[in-house]
Amino acid sequence: MRNRLLDWLDARTGYKALLHEALDEPIPGGARWRYVFGSALTATFMIQLATGVLLMFSYSPSATTAWGSVFYINHEMTLGWVVRGIHHFGSQAMIVLLAFHLIQVLLAGAYRAPREINWWFGMALMFITLGFSLTGYLLPWDQKGYWATKVATNIAGGAPVLGPYLQKVVVGGLDYGNQTLTRFYGLHVGVLPGLLVLCLVAHVALFRKHGVTAPPKAEGMDRFWPKQVFMDTVASAVVLSVLLGLVFMEGGANLDAPADPGSSNYPARPEWYFLSLFQMLKLFEGDLVIIGTFVIPTAIVVMLMLFPLLDKVLPGRVAHFSACTLVFALVGGATYLTYTALHEDANNWEFQAQRLEADRARQRALTLAADPEHRIPPEGPSYLLSRDPAFHGRMVMETKCLSCHYYGGKGYITRVISQVKPADLEKVKSPVVIEGSPRHVATSLMAIADGFTSTGPATRDKAYGEHVYRFQGRDAKEQQVEAIVSTDGRRVDVSTHSKQTASDLKGFGTKPWLRGLLENPASPTYFGHVPQAKGMKGWKKKSKLEAKELDAVAEFITEYVSKLGPEGAIEDLEADEQANAHPGLAAFKKECKKCHELGLGGEAPNLSGWGSTRWLTHMIQEPGAEDLYGFLAEDKQMPAFADRLSENDMSTLVRYLEGETGETDKTGETDKTSETSETGETGETDAFPAPAEVPKSDDLAVAR
Repeated sequence: MRNRLLDWLDARTGYKALLHEALDEPIPGGARWRYVFGSALTATFMIQLATGVLLMFSYSPSATTAWGSVFYINHEMTLGWVVRGIHHFGSQAMIVLLAFHLIQVLLAGAYRAPREINWWFGMALMFITLGFSLTGYLLPWDQKGYWATKVATNIAGGAPVLGPYLQKVVVGGLDYGNQTLTRFYGLHVGVLPGLLVLCLVAHVALFRKHGVTAPPKAEGMDRFWPKQVFMDTVASAVVLSVLLGLVFMEGGANLDAPADPGSSNYPARPEWYFLSLFQMLKLFEGDLVIIGTFVIPTAIVVMLMLFPLLDKVLPGRVAHFSACTLVFALVGGATYLTYTALHEDANNWEFQAQRLEADRARQRALTLAADPEHRIPPEGPSYLLSRDPAFHGRMVMETKCLSCHYYGGKGYITRVISQVKPADLEKVKSPVVIEGSPRHVATSLMAIADGFTSTGPATRDKAYGEHVYRFQGRDAKEQQVEAIVSTDGRRVDVSTHSKQTASDLKGFGTKPWLRGLLENPASPTYFGHVPQAKGMKGWKKKSKLEAKELDAVAEFITEYVSKLGPEGAIEDLEADEQANAHPGLAAFKKECKKCHELGLGGEAPNLSGWGSTRWLTHMIQEPGAEDLYGFLAEDKQMPAFADRLSENDMSTLVRYLEGETGETDKTGETDKTSETSETGETGETDAFPAPAEVPKSDDLAVAR
């Protein structure tokens, strides 16, 4: 019955003849492991095809939904991270196998007559594979893919004549957006697979026609089945095993923060197989950049396409030797440029700082997307971070507030990372002598930090992968400075904290912050660096309130006064049974009410609603209002930010100041308390952040 069924199927399909033709192909010289790369490459493409189809079931190709759908695949879909991981590493495996297959064909001379056309089909397959990598890069619509694609398309747009038009067609206009993503998606899942299948069929058909290029003096003969089939199967299994190993080792494919066209300091880098081209572009500047973007790549492509024709103009051995030499020179050059790019990035302090900041944004975005209270908003994933107080509010505070205020003992940081030239060192006549450091290190530091004065000995640090000197001190403006200088005295990283002229905002509005203010208003945490704020300092000198009374006042204000509206009065508190019975009311009326008249302005700010969302917003928008600091001269007042901050900026900033910092305490709850002690000190005033460390959620030492 089985034989009859197979005969019936063969009579209608002719499958037996097809199998015979495929499996009985003669291999002069016998089966060899060197022939497995083509089959392994085909198997990898089939893996890519299968995983790509699975990903299409959950992927949503639009700028609003792409990142969220990839997040769903990575973190919620059953084994989605495995499927995407295989697809991600499979694309890289195809590049590696292509290189090996190219070298194997080249060494065997399989590009020579009568196999010229098959070589050209192989070149087409290589460019199509690179096209897959380039178009697939953008599809997650994350920071990494967005900026790398922008760099790549800008390079293509630099080509003469047709470059700008090609870029406009691929991008879908002048701006990178939804049209760009959908066009790349169409190329990735529609156009390129079709082209690859057509070229692959033609490539295999021509290979069958001309057969294997036998080694010189080859002896013996094998059939494709079973020996070569076994070798090809083992090679394909090894590739799949390596892919799975990478997936489980790396935890799948990385997903960066959602694409943000407004970010200006993202450290954009292509994948490793395009790094050599990226590094080569650094060798050309100005008008010469076209050499790196167009002339050299075009020359390489033309040279590869002309290999089969070298025999027409050169003796056979010379032509083959020249072709092999050129390809090995290309591989060697690409390897060197790739290594150089990786080495430079590993030792580029500015790149590392930007990478750490990008990683912080990535982790925050993933945390918010997974949090049931947040998730991805309908407007798109870009709003995850832009509406997040722990990210956007923190950024607003850094750029708008920390030039005067401090947060946790740290101010706005200006960061200078420089390569100091010998000529710069010669300009410094009398370098500061810093204990524990050689003269040239101090000299290079003086070339960057104006008037640097050390406040302690130099220390050695291996945080950057090499010995460096780390200094702490102050500059000519009395700003806190931390400097890191390489052992050769040439590379200098100077982080300068702005000079504090206003209070420390960490924990503002909380009972510990207020209790510290009442205890020591002259502390740098409060009004120690604010000469115009004399009232609290004068009050403290005359105050007769004891520690228990100060505790009661701090509790009374944060529990009851902060809940009053802008027109709230002392009578409202006296009418409240609980507030009227609180021991802090008597102390408040005794010493605080003299200046801080509730509901009114005067010699001190109105405390009605102090520390609340309304009060903070009013203070930031209009600090010179009559009920706040209108009693001060205009040049002594804090700048008004009503017209400097958007509604979202204001909202996220206030929420951050209220304690929505993304931190959690030991119980897992959001920590909205301050670490301020009753002495008014945060314990962090003299702390200096290490630029090489991963930024923590409460560390505002961000490179600017």
